[in-house]
Amino acid sequence: MQNPLTTARSFLNDLGPVEQAQVVASTAVVVMMVTIVATLVVTGQGWRPVDFFTILTVGLIGFTSVYFSLRHNRQLDTQRRQLLALNTIADAVNQLGDINKVLNTSLEKVTELLGCRLGWIYILEGNKLVLKCSRGTTHDFLRMVESRNLTTWLHQPKVMREKLSTRTGLIPDRLKKEGVQYWVSVPLAAKDTVAGVLIVAGNDYGMLNYAEADLMESFGKQISVALNNARLFDLLRDSEQQYHDLFENAPDSYLTIDRNHVVVACNMTMTAMVGLPKEEIIGRPFEVLFTEEQVPFLQQTIEDMFETGEGLSDVEGQIMTPEQDPVFVNLNVSFAKDDDGTIVNARVIARDITQKKKMEQTLLHAQKIDSIGQLAGGVAHDFNNILASVLGAASIMRRRLTEESNLYKYVQIIEVAARRGSSLTRQLLTFARKTETSDELVDVNSVVRETILMFERSVPKNITIATNLSEQPATVRGDSGQIQQALLNLFLNAKDAMPDGGSLTIQSSIVMVDARVTDTFAAVKPGTFVRMQVSDTGIGIDTSIKTRVFEPFFTTKNAGTGLGLSVLYGVVQNHGGFVEVESEPGRGTTFSIHVPHSSGGVRAVNEERRQTVPRGYENILIIDDEMSVCEIARDMLSELGYTVMQASDGKAGVDLYKNRRGSIDLVLLDLNMPLMGGKETFEQLRIINPNLKIIILTGYGEHAIRDRFKGEADSFLQKPFQLEDLAVKIRQVLDSRKPVTKLVG
Repeated sequence: MQNPLTTARSFLNDLGPVEQAQVVASTAVVVMMVTIVATLVVTGQGWRPVDFFTILTVGLIGFTSVYFSLRHNRQLDTQRRQLLALNTIADAVNQLGDINKVLNTSLEKVTELLGCRLGWIYILEGNKLVLKCSRGTTHDFLRMVESRNLTTWLHQPKVMREKLSTRTGLIPDRLKKEGVQYWVSVPLAAKDTVAGVLIVAGNDYGMLNYAEADLMESFGKQISVALNNARLFDLLRDSEQQYHDLFENAPDSYLTIDRNHVVVACNMTMTAMVGLPKEEIIGRPFEVLFTEEQVPFLQQTIEDMFETGEGLSDVEGQIMTPEQDPVFVNLNVSFAKDDDGTIVNARVIARDITQKKKMEQTLLHAQKIDSIGQLAGGVAHDFNNILASVLGAASIMRRRLTEESNLYKYVQIIEVAARRGSSLTRQLLTFARKTETSDELVDVNSVVRETILMFERSVPKNITIATNLSEQPATVRGDSGQIQQALLNLFLNAKDAMPDGGSLTIQSSIVMVDARVTDTFAAVKPGTFVRMQVSDTGIGIDTSIKTRVFEPFFTTKNAGTGLGLSVLYGVVQNHGGFVEVESEPGRGTTFSIHVPHSSGGVRAVNEERRQTVPRGYENILIIDDEMSVCEIARDMLSELGYTVMQASDGKAGVDLYKNRRGSIDLVLLDLNMPLMGGKETFEQLRIINPNLKIIILTGYGEHAIRDRFKGEADSFLQKPFQLEDLAVKIRQVLDSRKPVTKLVG
């Protein structure tokens, strides 16, 4: 049996300060009543009924007052504790911290205030109630009751009671084993939105009533507010993160500068562009990021900008990275102002236009090369006309002289010199992309090996040659002769760059080239390329002249034509590729040729050497404004048995053919003539006779003029030509058969 004194002490400890004061007052009433009774007994006065009723009345009034006061104060204390709990939950809600922390704090206060041993909070995620936190147990309440129907839990509060001895199923057996005799659930709803459910359970069957369930509902609303605030906070945080990511990783660089020109903020794009961390950008004057030449201009521009309140638009600048790499930027500036309209900071947007600048430079360089090519092509064409006369005349003289003649060796000298001149003009035409190009599968590795064998004869012993060729078939579609010429030019340049010896390395590989590379070259598409790299350890190329190395006649050698690299440039362009140059003075040079890869087998082609010069008896009309070419061609053909007529321009040639078309079997037609050009002359002749056989004479190559005639010409012959070339070409055309069409007129 419990000690009465201990029980009293426990009772007093449970009382609040006001209740304890009431107990003291009640004790005083009792003491007073006892004192009155003791006085009557000691004095010997007899008991009067009035005295008895007086004492009884005082005692009843005193004890009644204390009782109701205690009861009222208990209610006030309960309400105080409820408000304190609500305030605690509200504080947790207003902190907008971790939602799990808010839920755990709320559940702790609810179970503590209501005297419940167990508690659970479930959150609605999609179409499921998910347990977020629990108190006093690790069991999942909804799993124990085997009901997750949303309608059951989310629409109204529920209070269930069942004594331990009863088996109605209102309380799960697992909870009964822990002594639970009631549970209460309230929806977590706020602003017509249901977010979840709050459930508490306890052991005292009569402890929780519907009034306290209403209080739980108030707690539930507070928790719902917390959930709603947390959701809004998450949305705000996500929005801020998205803005932060957008700002930091924008394609343009963003900076903020103050009136003292100091950078106060920047994004990660800016740090990547200039190659410096934020700590080394923020706090520095804005203009020191740029080249020294631009600093005075930017300082004055920023001063004027803050003074006038006018921003900047599309101003170009050049930033230098720590590695001294230039970065071209386009600057736009606007202002941030306070509520009074005073300028606080300037917002700078710096757009990297380095790639654009490189493309512009590439385009200008290509246009420059193209202009030079047009000029070089014109010079080569005119020079070929001259060589045609020289070489043709030499061929006739050689055929009419015997080897024992004193003049024979001079004729040979003339022919050799003319052929060398012809080779020079071919290089010019190759650069101008006006030479005839074969279209066949070429094994690049075979061409490299053949070129090395040819080159090794002239290489001094102090230069070593190494190769690293692709094991995969490195085939391209194009002209093996032109590719070999381009490689040979590179080999010769490398040899000249290593007067004291060194090493020459030739590599081939198959590589994928994307648009980031090809966009810097005109008319080159991304794809698979065969790359040929020629590297030397020579003197290198100075940066100031690197952009000029492909210009014709540009050379840094004491001797040479200056056409080697320009021919390389023309060959690569003819094959739809591009060439890159890497070089440092004193550390050597690497040329990387890229030509589109083409799969397939390579077919060997054997040229048949001509043993005899074919002859004929037909009538041939020559139309050319170069009289020397006409005369040489006439003499060549006459010697071969042909009857030759000639006209000095297109109009005269058409008129001559009209008068004698029945006796003319073939026309040799030049393209560049006064009065009537070669193309118009060709069309007029074909109108008169669609079956007329016509050979085009050109100082360019067939490749340059084929598209102009769309396959209508019977053949092409490039100047300068020798008698053997002319004889074979004429015989091939005359011996071919064409369907006969009725003549006009």
